Formats: sequence, C-alpha cells, structure tokens
Amino acid sequence: MKDYFKFILTTLSLLPALLLSTYAFADSTSLNVELAGMQSCYGEKFKTYDKWIDTVASMQKTEQAAERVRERFKSAFPKIQYERYKERLECKQYTYKVDGAYVNGFYVAPAGKENLPVLINNRGGNASYGSWVFTNIYNQLFPLAEKTQMAIFATSYRGGHPKLPGKDEFGGADVADVVALPQLFKHFPAVDAERVGVYGASRGTMQSLRAVQEGLKADALVLYAGSYDFEAELEFRPEMERVYKARIPNYESNKADELAKRSAMEWVDELPRDLPILLIHGKADRKVSVESSISFAKKLKELGFTYKLSLYEKPHGHGYGINMGAIYSETNEWFKRYVKGE
Repeated sequence: MKDYFKFILTTLSLLPALLLSTYAFADSTSLNVELAGMQSCYGEKFKTYDKWIDTVASMQKTEQAAERVRERFKSAFPKIQYERYKERLECKQYTYKVDGAYVNGFYVAPAGKENLPVLINNRGGNASYGSWVFTNIYNQLFPLAEKTQMAIFATSYRGGHPKLPGKDEFGGADVADVVALPQLFKHFPAVDAERVGVYGASRGTMQSLRAVQEGLKADALVLYAGSYDFEAELEFRPEMERVYKARIPNYESNKADELAKRSAMEWVDELPRDLPILLIHGKADRKVSVESSISFAKKLKELGFTYKLSLYEKPHGHGYGINMGAIYSETNEWFKRYVKGE
C-alpha cells in the first residue's frame, strides 16, 4: 500500500493542488472523472492473517503490549472469519480523480459473481477521521457485502487522505465524489449499473441525500443516524460547530445558508417522490438526536414518499453496537425489495 501511494503522490506532484469549491454539477457525466490507480485490499500488510496480526502488534512500544494486542486481536478477529471473507469477497482499493481532487475508495463484492446490484456506501466522520481503512472495511463493509450480496463502492471523500489533493467541505464540493462513482462502474465488470442502492451513516446520510439532489440516480436509500436539520443539531450538540468552522467554506460569514445547503429538511421536496427511504436511528443516540430522524420521517410522509422509520432501543452511543446484524438484515430487506426486485 505504501508503494501504491508513492506512485499516486509522484503523479500528483506534476499537477496543481489548488482546488475551487463548487456546487455546480448536475450528474456524474458532467464531472471530469478518472480512475488513477487500483490494487487489492489484501496488500502486503494484510495478505495473510498472520501478517495482519504482525502489522498491528508492531505498532506497540513493548513486547508485552504487543503480546496482549495479539491475544485481543485473535479474539476480536478470528482466523476462520478472515479466511472466509478472503475466499468469498473481492476487495479492491482505488484512487480516482474528480475535477482536480484525488479520492480514495474501496470496492467490496461477492467473488465470482456477475450482474451484482450496486451499493454505494457513504461513511461518517470528516477529513481523515472515519476514513476507510482495512479494519473498518473488515468490520463494516465485509459483513454488509456478505449479507446483501451487492457490490459496494465506498468513498472516503476528498480530504480523507492527508497527502492527496482535495479538501473535505463537509457536504460541499466533496458531494461530487459520491456523484462521480457511477463513472467508475465500467472498471468493475461484475456490477449491474442499472440497479443502485445508497447507504449512508451519520454524516454519510447528508452525502447520500445531497448526491441524489445533485443528480445521482438511485433506486432506494437507507440512512442510519442522520442529521437532516443542522441548525437544530447545533442545539443538541454545540461542539460540532468546531467541525463546521474547520470544514465548511464561508461558514462564519454565511452560516445560515451553508447549513441550509446541508439540511435535507430544507430541500427534500426536490428529491424524486418515487425514491424509497429507510430511516434507522438509535433512540438513545448521544451524537445525533433521534428527533432528527423522527422529524424527517414526518416530512417524508407529508410529501408522499415511500418510507419507513425504524428505531432501536440500543445502543446508547452512535454506532451499530449489538444491533449491527439486525440493521444489516433490515438494510438487506429494503434493498431486496426496491433495488434487487426480489
């Protein structure tokens, strides 16, 4: 993986790194999109189970700490599970260029299959925080691909890798990185580009809805723990304003307008009425208020959307916790009905 990034960065040194913010893209065909590089996710550090353990253990300062990590690792990531995933799932890491920004992404799909429906997975977090790395892919994308039997395209958004040109604007120009994904489908012959579901978690719910607003064609959405009114969310979690100030251009001089651009409650009526939307949220979520999903569901009902609101008693945090299996099963059923046509 280190050599892969060295190649990408050498290529980039020949290009200007100054990028302009824009919201002016109607769909993926209006964007300048290029595949810059691709390799297996199972690179040198992850090509065998033992190498993966060695990589993690080598980060510890003492041999005693390394041994403790090895034992915990074997418990959390059983070897039989790793070998099953590696046998059954194809995983590729790719870098693509979107109008001057370079973006990291991952492709995870059942191996040896054809005509696979697409699942675009939009992550949470911002900049490099929450960006896709092998452990996240293993914990989240591998079981999702196995459950849904869909081909997953997951982008880290521009700014997800600190050495690649591009700045995360938290729902600004980075939305183009999602809208651009269909232009990459041609490089993956196993996918059926006519059947596309979109899954967004946390910040990824905004990315998903903004992408559809900007022209991404989708058959159905699943949105987990999303914020749909950022003004209201600031009252629930004021500390998020630090992120907005750091990421959103012109935030301090144009706060109301910039938050409105990112708040689906303000423009959901622009989305296709025949787009089925599943909303999932934990009732005790401490990072994004469950009231956000409840209010958005009421808006969808008022506008005549096909939708479902699914609320979970646990976890008390923001992640999937013990509900991951149930959430992925519910996601699979939604996509089976509205994307796969089963």
